[in-house]
Amino acid sequence: MAFRVVLERLYPDMKEATVGRWLKAEGEAVAEGDPIAELITDKVTFALESPGAGRLRRIYAREKSVLPIGCTLAVLASPEEALPDIEAENRALIAAREAEVARGLPAPRRGGPRVRPALVAGVAGPGRADGVRATPSARRLARERGIDLARVPRPERGPITERDVEAFISGR
Repeated sequence: MAFRVVLERLYPDMKEATVGRWLKAEGEAVAEGDPIAELITDKVTFALESPGAGRLRRIYAREKSVLPIGCTLAVLASPEEALPDIEAENRALIAAREAEVARGLPAPRRGGPRVRPALVAGVAGPGRADGVRATPSARRLARERGIDLARVPRPERGPITERDVEAFISGR
């Protein structure tokens, strides 16, 4: 049986986490409760425990990547098991939340066990070291291109988006 390793909310105002490093590699056997990754939030650094036993078949979150709540970080499964299209699901979740953040809407609340918590994308909060409000895709593009997000003109409403970073790059 396949287990999704999903980034879940640890405290009420948690919005995102950074994957510090993976403690297990793809293909390694993992027991339920084994620490598999180091995650960093604005309040705590902790070892993420495996939700089940099996082989770490696929890691979807690179080290140092910042991901919103609800994204699938990895999948545990037997070698012959087919894997769902996690990348498309993660892209859809991130895009939907980025659209909500851009419109300035609060995240919807969901509850219950093993239900994905409300998805809150990369909005800088008081704990954000750089103090810049930006979506995860904008942060990724800026990091890839070596751009300081503080230099990107801020939009009137919402966080800096990937489109804002692209406009800054083309206008240089």
